[in-house]
Amino acid sequence: MLNIINISGFMNIASGVLLLAYWYLYAILMPYRQLSTSLSLLVLNKHWTFVNLLGAIGALLGIVGLVGLFMTMEGDLGKFGSLGFILALLGSILMFSAILRDTLVWPILAKHDPTLLDFNGPIYTSKTFLPFFIISGLFYAAGFVLFGLAIADSSYYPKAAGMLLVWGVPLFGMGAMFGQWQVYPRTVGMTALSIGLIWIGNMMRINLF
Repeated sequence: MLNIINISGFMNIASGVLLLAYWYLYAILMPYRQLSTSLSLLVLNKHWTFVNLLGAIGALLGIVGLVGLFMTMEGDLGKFGSLGFILALLGSILMFSAILRDTLVWPILAKHDPTLLDFNGPIYTSKTFLPFFIISGLFYAAGFVLFGLAIADSSYYPKAAGMLLVWGVPLFGMGAMFGQWQVYPRTVGMTALSIGLIWIGNMMRINLF
């Protein structure tokens, strides 16, 4: 069990570093300031695949890290903390699948018909895609709020580390709903989330549970 927790600690650290690199490179390399009516402007950028692959790998490692984090707190979570873990895990899986979709599928669509990724186009106005998009964000945000509060209230980790997740994840997850302005709340949220993951992951490595 100790080896699993130690490995999960590394996973959380790696996840935090990769997610931070992913989002800051996104903000630096992507022409988001020119974003107005369509996501295709970003998707067709030459840096799109590389930047998003960093995010996909970071999100995948974070799923493993989240499970290890749960193992360190299993007896100290309570009902709301346990519910938070389940929602956070589901939300993390949905986040990974969304980034992987953005990385692999969006460029194909944009090359064939850029209007498919218009914010008022068939995908973003779809009666199935948009509700799923919103529900995914709610799962991700609500899960980490509850789980982060449990971490903050535990005797295992610093309160500030848990609160970074509480504030960071909702800002990043729900920030996507702000269209062309999404980069601002999501950058703040991703910074908080990444610092929290690195902090918690390091404590998982140096502490014995």
